Amino acid sequence: MVLWNSTYCMKVSMSLTVSENDTDLCYNSLMRFSEKAELSKNKEIACPGIDDYMQPGLEPEITWYKECKPKQWRPTVLRTRDTLSIQEVLEDDIGNYTCELQFGSFLVRRTTELSVTANSSTAVTVTFRPI
Repeated sequence: MVLWNSTYCMKVSMSLTVSENDTDLCYNSLMRFSEKAELSKNKEIACPGIDDYMQPGLEPEITWYKECKPKQWRPTVLRTRDTLSIQEVLEDDIGNYTCELQFGSFLVRRTTELSVTANSSTAVTVTFRPI
């Protein structure tokens, strides 16, 4: 690739990895993003790297899937623009979230694997008694 302007010219190279989706999935498990959330806390999952596919002045029509299937989202899961907002994370929220955007004749997809941990503010009191 050659980049230039009126006074400068530069050759650059790029690498591109093309991967097929895993069998029966809408993503390649080696190409997922990763996010962590705490139980009962709020978590936002963004649709990463899709700004270049959005048309100026138009609100993007992004569809969200969990485990590659359409989902009936509970009322505490909000979808705004390019973000899925989970108001109170539950154990059932563990999994793979895929956002999908139509760009011309192409589908742009990004998948994020969400792992959930116990709430760090939950304290455990241990009492030791001498023998």
